[in-house]
Amino acid sequence: MKLSGYLIEKYNNMGNAYTCRRLLQEAQKQNIDIKLIGVYDSSVTQDGCYNNGVLLSARDFVINRYKFGKIKDNLNKLGKKSYNALNSLNLYINKLEQLKNIESQYFQKPKYIAGMSDLSFEMLADILKLPFVAKGLESSMGQEVFLIKNKNDYDTLFQSFLPNKEWIFQEFIMSSEGRDMRLYCVRGEVIAGMERISNNDFRANVALGSSVHKIDITREFQAIAQDIYKQTGLDFIGLDLLFGKNEPYFCEINVTAGMEGIEKASGINVAGIVIKTIKGDFNAD
Repeated sequence: MKLSGYLIEKYNNMGNAYTCRRLLQEAQKQNIDIKLIGVYDSSVTQDGCYNNGVLLSARDFVINRYKFGKIKDNLNKLGKKSYNALNSLNLYINKLEQLKNIESQYFQKPKYIAGMSDLSFEMLADILKLPFVAKGLESSMGQEVFLIKNKNDYDTLFQSFLPNKEWIFQEFIMSSEGRDMRLYCVRGEVIAGMERISNNDFRANVALGSSVHKIDITREFQAIAQDIYKQTGLDFIGLDLLFGKNEPYFCEINVTAGMEGIEKASGINVAGIVIKTIKGDFNAD
């Protein structure tokens, strides 16, 4: 019987978004039936999960491309397996949980303080030094990441957000300003790597227009990926590292990492490897 799955995104009409398109293309090549379903186009009732009013049947697996909410959680119940597994995905969406739980002897972690926006600026500046970084706990693509150079920056930032929003305030790694590394990892193996460089922003996200180029994958990178896989159980992640003077700093992991930059920079068929890995779990022909 043909292997089947759901690709969970925000909306049904995201089939032309790069990562969705590539996963669907590679699934077709490998004779797997994947249907794209959007969380915002879905609902849950006592009868089951619906998408655009149509009751969804069970499939072999789901691939999570959307992070948030209970609708997504219920859609995951339609698959025998989830990628990434739901419990791990829901935990490691959160950047504080990443900083608390992920360790490796091959990287350092920046100093950080988690709290609300009423933390004392003077205390943060004393511990983290200026400038420091403010990050929303569950943001991605460089959103909700801000460089705080002075008290005016700090006060201005929080005029735009509710006072009960949680933040990570983090030491700014000056040696990595405007550049970082993204490694795409499959079950503890780095399969592709790139450096991202911005000429006009301290952030180096591809979504913000950074340029990318391939980097060599070292033994240390592989060891970091293995450590993270052992600790998190996440099948597919984007691992972001910052450039330190002597060794890298851990930045974060992305549990729904995009593939556009990494495929173009590395020349590696990342989507194909992801689909092949899933196929192998079911011993499908």
